[in-house]
Formats: sequence, structure tokens, C-alpha cells
Amino acid sequence: MQINGVSIFTNDGEFIERGYVRVENGEIVKVSAGDCKYDGENLYFEGRLLMPSLVNAHTHIYSTFSRGLRVSPFNPSSFTKLLEDLWWRLDRALTHEDLELSAYVAAIESLKGGVTSLFDHNSSPNAIEGSLDKIASSVNTVGLRYCGAYEVSDRDGLERRDRGIRENLDFSRENTAYKKGIFGFHASFTLSKETLSLASKEIAGRLPIHVHVAEGPEDQEHTFSLYDQRILERFHRAGLMIQNSLYAHCIHTTSSERALINDTKGYIVVNCQSNINNGVGFPEWKKFNDEGTNLLMGNDGYGFNLCHDARFMILCPHYVHRDPTASYSGDLTRSLFGSNYDLATGAFGVNLGTIREGSSADFIVLNYHSPTEITAENFLDHFFFGICDNISVSDAFVSGERILAEGKPTRIDEDDIYKEARRLYKAFEKRF
Repeated sequence: MQINGVSIFTNDGEFIERGYVRVENGEIVKVSAGDCKYDGENLYFEGRLLMPSLVNAHTHIYSTFSRGLRVSPFNPSSFTKLLEDLWWRLDRALTHEDLELSAYVAAIESLKGGVTSLFDHNSSPNAIEGSLDKIASSVNTVGLRYCGAYEVSDRDGLERRDRGIRENLDFSRENTAYKKGIFGFHASFTLSKETLSLASKEIAGRLPIHVHVAEGPEDQEHTFSLYDQRILERFHRAGLMIQNSLYAHCIHTTSSERALINDTKGYIVVNCQSNINNGVGFPEWKKFNDEGTNLLMGNDGYGFNLCHDARFMILCPHYVHRDPTASYSGDLTRSLFGSNYDLATGAFGVNLGTIREGSSADFIVLNYHSPTEITAENFLDHFFFGICDNISVSDAFVSGERILAEGKPTRIDEDDIYKEARRLYKAFEKRF
């Protein structure tokens, strides 16, 4: 297969104004300027832009049915009360069928936002066993890559805690280029010493973890009052800070805590839009960068258009520091266009993030008509100010397969999925 007539952002220092990309056996084998005759399948996207597809490093697919959900009365006095009044009620109401349809919707909307790899953190206390396989099946059916973890917590009792541990272990046994399992935790303030000890014995240094860290101040306060340790010190002493682990949020952490992430070669995932929505604070990601932390971008399940999160990540430091130079589009190089791809490359075992020979053919084609010149040097400015403004993905490919064609998923009927989701939502709403 050969893609013709496109401009190409390679994400390794080159922008090709007009060129072609040739794919064989799911891998890019030729990238060049100009036109070239090809005897195999040819696709023509004249005047469109081709770039690597995106990676969402922390999301909650189970949040799909929160859209339009009315909670009355709803006046949470803290982040913990917000969790109790909304999210912990929502996750208890979910069935396997709800998760299946939620995952279809999340995959479709992620795809249309240019994302083809999802790192998901699930919670469904009344539908634990097989939940990750159910979600992965839907995501993979649409054609995306999926890395999943189940949110182990003590908040629903020890029996459900133990089932959550088993769900993580069961799902992690089979890994492919499309499906990967790691070990999930909710947050320190819902995890006892016994739970961390049990999980540590089961993981035995072999599974990275995916955990919420200091999203709200209560998490640190609770942990320090009970254990005389800060959150990441606690996880480190339990032997859980394994290479390639994901630490979501980290808003209320210290530099010494974050040094533990660096020392154990983990990642901090920032989710700026969700943090602001929840009123929990803003992650000082510029400081994380300065400390040498591997920084990732996720969205915490706040919709599935990652471009909005790119905007929030860059703009919020301007407000926090009252300085329009506090951050700029080039800062995306280390996260969305850097570490996010490193994470996915390691998880799925294929080269992701560049349009170059030897990379997996995971890329998107965009309708982006720029009124000004695009170069390798200013591409991220175009991405931030132009592409993100109203992202228009016409086509998407994963391992060379066209899974979105002219804005429509190729493997499933989108209209049927949404119709079924609305039907299921009615019963879910009553349970909620």
C-alpha cells in the first residue's frame, strides 16, 4: 500500500511538503518527497496532512456513561466527596455490557481525535472478572491498541479487592501488539498496608503499576497521618515502583517523591483539563520537566479528544504564573510527541511515533488547510494553534490497516453502536 499526495510530519526533524509513504506488512518501508509509481494498492489524499497517530496515556473508558448524567443534589465539599457522590456511584452501576459499549464509543471518539493507542484504568466493582477483556475486545475490534489495568481498592470490601487483584493478573497473562495488561490501583487513601503487601507479592517486580497519586490533597494528608510516609515513599517501600509504571496526576507531590519516579524509570501522567474541572489544583509539569521526569499526557476520561488536553496543558501555566512565556507549543515535544510514544512503543513492542522506515504504520491523515507555511520548525505551532482548534481526522491507520476512512470507522457500524449505547444507558441510569 502507498499513501500519495500528502504533506508529512515525520516527528523526527523533517516536514515533507508533498510526498508519499509506502507500507508493507504493517510497517513503513519508504518515506520520500515527490511522487513515485507503485504497483500495489494506492491511496490518494491530495493536499492532506499525514502525521503519527496519538497516544492517550491515562483515560477512564468506564466514564463514558457519565455524559449527561444528572446528580441531584450535588454539592461536594471536597474531592473525596465528589468521588463518593459521582464516580463511585457510577462505577458500581456498570455491567459488562455497559463496559463493552462504553469502550466502543471511547474507541470511536478517540479515533476521530487522532488517538490509536489507549492506556485505560478501569473500575467496575459489580462487574470485575473479565472486565478488562471485555473493554479490550471492543477497543481492538474498532482497531485501536489497548493497555488496561483494573483499579484495586479497599473501598468496596476485601472480597472485591481480591477479585480486582486477580483481574489484573489474569488480564496481564496474554500480551500482544494490540493488547497489554499492567497492574492498577486507585489511590493511596483507599489502599491499606495489607493490600499493598498482597499486591507486591503477586507482582513480584514483574508488572508495572498504573495508579492515581496525590490528585487531591486528601490523598497525601490521609497517607501521612496513618503511615507517617508520603504516597510515593509508601509505594516505594512496598516494592511497587517498577520500571515503566504510570503515576497519574502527582499534583500534591514533593521533588523528593518525584525523584523516586525518576530513580525507578517511571512516568508521570498529567491530566490538566480533568484536574481543573475537579478543582484539585494544577500539576506543575514544567517543574517535573526540569527535574528530568518522563512526562506523559492523558485526559483522565474527560472526553476522548486529547487535543483539548494539549491546549490546557500549555495554556494553564500562563494563568498560574501570570506569564504568557511560561510554556509554549514546543513543550509538547517531551510529552505528547515524545514520552507518550516511548511508553506505547515499550508496551506494545512496535516502533511508534515517527513516520520513518522501520516504524509501525500507525498514522492519521488530516484535513488541515493552513493559510501560512508549515515547516519542521513551526509544525507544533500549527498543531497547537491550528490543528487542535478543530481537529479533522479523515483517515487513520494502525499497523497499515485503514480503520477510519473519510471520517467513518471501517470495522463497525457507528450508528448501531450509539443506538445500543443509548438503550443501555436507560437501565444504567436507573441503577445509578
